[in-house]
Amino acid sequence: MKIYDEITREEITEPDLSAGYVYDGVIVTGHTEERIEVMEGTVTEDRPEGLRRLIPAQDITEPCQWYHKYTEEELTEQHSTPPTWDELAAAYNEGVASVGQ
Repeated sequence: MKIYDEITREEITEPDLSAGYVYDGVIVTGHTEERIEVMEGTVTEDRPEGLRRLIPAQDITEPCQWYHKYTEEELTEQHSTPPTWDELAAAYNEGVASVGQ
């Protein structure tokens, strides 16, 4: 499966997973033109031209992976120290106490 940069859409052969991550997606690789076709089994002696139907234009897609390079904000968030249980409990208790007032 091919990997593409999510911003430039350029193919990447070896993404730097220490600087970003990949996720599943699809990429548009082409388009079909709108066309009219004769429906199968509708050509008869009485109606030699058959019944026709319109086939709308469509995108041609294929599965891929997109590479997301971490932003400075995401890197800072990853390297920050998560709150301790005591800090989380204090914030919770403060919120509960403020609701009762």
